[in-house]
Amino acid sequence: MCYRISGIDVHKKMLAVVVSDVEVDGEFRFERRMFGSNPEQLRSLAAWLLEQEVEEAVMESTAQYWKPVWEALERYWKPIREKREGARRKSGTLHLAQAQSNRGRQGRKRDFPDAERLIRRQTGNLAPST
Repeated sequence: MCYRISGIDVHKKMLAVVVSDVEVDGEFRFERRMFGSNPEQLRSLAAWLLEQEVEEAVMESTAQYWKPVWEALERYWKPIREKREGARRKSGTLHLAQAQSNRGRQGRKRDFPDAERLIRRQTGNLAPST
């Protein structure tokens, strides 16, 4: 089974979420989805990450908007990932990336590409994105 990781670009009212396998050499196939930031949507996010079999999540936010996302994932997603049979060492791991270090090119918003960059950076594959 492949190791799946998620990148989450957090904003005040929406989340750009990307999921990818990381065991494929140099190739990333991203699945993208938008979520709202209300409690119901955060539970839906946790359920979707479970459905996608995500084992590790990395998020970034330029303000305090990451806090409710982190709390929801710790409550609804992390315990299930850690306790499942055959869980790997990093199952259920959450990471918070410093927004400044993940900055893309200036200009229009690039929410999904920013989330993809989080995955590439977390996995150590910083190849240029398209």
